[in-house]
Amino acid sequence: MRQRDLIRRKCARDLHRDTYPSERLAMLGLRLRCTRPVQAGGTRRWLAVAAKAKTVSRVRGTRDLLAEDSQQHREVLDVLQRTVERYGFRSIQTPLLEYTDLFSRSLGDGSDIVMKEMYTFQDNSGKSVTLRPEGTAGIMRALVSNNLLFSLPQKLSYSGSMFRYERPQRGRYREFQQFGVEFVGSSGPSVDAEVIAMAADALDSLGIKDKVVLELNSLGDNESRTRYRAALEAFFSKLKNDLSSDSINRLERGSVLRILDSKSEVDQKIIVGAPQLGEFLSDEAKTRFDDVLSGLDALGIAFRQNSRLVRGLDYYSNTVFEFVEKPAPAASSSEEATAGGIAVLAGGCYDGLAESLGGPATACVGWAAGVDRLNLLREMPTETAFSIAVVPVLAGDNSIRVLHEAMRVAQILRQRGLTVHFCHGRGNMKKQMKAAERYGSTHAVILGGTEIEQQCVKVKNLEKREEAEVLMAELGIFEFH
Repeated sequence: MRQRDLIRRKCARDLHRDTYPSERLAMLGLRLRCTRPVQAGGTRRWLAVAAKAKTVSRVRGTRDLLAEDSQQHREVLDVLQRTVERYGFRSIQTPLLEYTDLFSRSLGDGSDIVMKEMYTFQDNSGKSVTLRPEGTAGIMRALVSNNLLFSLPQKLSYSGSMFRYERPQRGRYREFQQFGVEFVGSSGPSVDAEVIAMAADALDSLGIKDKVVLELNSLGDNESRTRYRAALEAFFSKLKNDLSSDSINRLERGSVLRILDSKSEVDQKIIVGAPQLGEFLSDEAKTRFDDVLSGLDALGIAFRQNSRLVRGLDYYSNTVFEFVEKPAPAASSSEEATAGGIAVLAGGCYDGLAESLGGPATACVGWAAGVDRLNLLREMPTETAFSIAVVPVLAGDNSIRVLHEAMRVAQILRQRGLTVHFCHGRGNMKKQMKAAERYGSTHAVILGGTEIEQQCVKVKNLEKREEAEVLMAELGIFEFH
């Protein structure tokens, strides 16, 4: 006999069959864990404790954004969008799913994202598709597909979920929210400086500007990077046996710049002696970068040059930058300690991306920010707008009239732009007020038969426990405080 049947038989001996819904629980897929009789108020009732046979959990590295978390994310996104709109950027949305070839061509076959971090699978037609790991490639694909690269410049912003198979940690998830901007079709030091200034403005609006530091570097033009890669390959090849396994793989597949981004302590000791990119910049690339720095000086934006800064995507060129989290004061008072911090916003120029996707050569610069990381740093409190609960007191023959009048009052308040919860329960006043508090209401508007006769309502501040009578005719202008 199966274990479930044995448990059910035992329960049947201990409990009245007509008061214990064992069959019903079994039909619902529940497993009986324990049972016991309970005496309450002189009436014998039976308590059955049941547990689901199997609970479905979240995929590792994902999370549920419940009401408060969702609101905080929304506030961050709203601040970012309002900021970039002041610079003339407009929102665009692209699919979560793209053909895998898009990312192989744009990010580079040898990049860590393509090699190890993408969620890729075949659809029912046998085509390889990927959940987008970043937003820029999809934006550029949309511009190429819709022939928008012949109508430039384009100032675009985007937001949404991105997916990477990484080790989950603080502020990093396998599904993460990202906000980004792309300035397409305009090039030059002043463009770079303005886009960086926009990022600084956004971080300031979030109240975290003092918690981050801006680091910049120049990857130079194609000529500069070609000479630099050759120098790095020669340097790291001599020390190949001392590198971490990941960096050895990067060296062998030609992604030598990625070694500079390694967090391995073994690699860090070797990287200190590696050639610096500044030594290989062409005169044109040096002049451009100097002009970017002077532009930031003119705008009063503090920065520090970081000659080891490279971006983890192959399409970047010339100016690259990151706003990285400053270490806690106890960690170090040294300015050098900020190097290699956690990036909360990063970007740069990518003039060759459109061409690699079949479009014309197009100058571009942009950045992206992780909403989760911004949310961890921000000082901006969650907005505490007034939330009103309308509580009808339903009793006697007047109940329908009271209910309808309360619904009308709720609509009047909503038309003012207020958040209103209508308490539909028919319990006593104490239960109704508890329901109002569970909704997170700051105020309760109470009315029953007496209030309708007097054409007024009671307004109760649930935090201060203060109460006032307000004429219904004045609800449209009454100031909640």
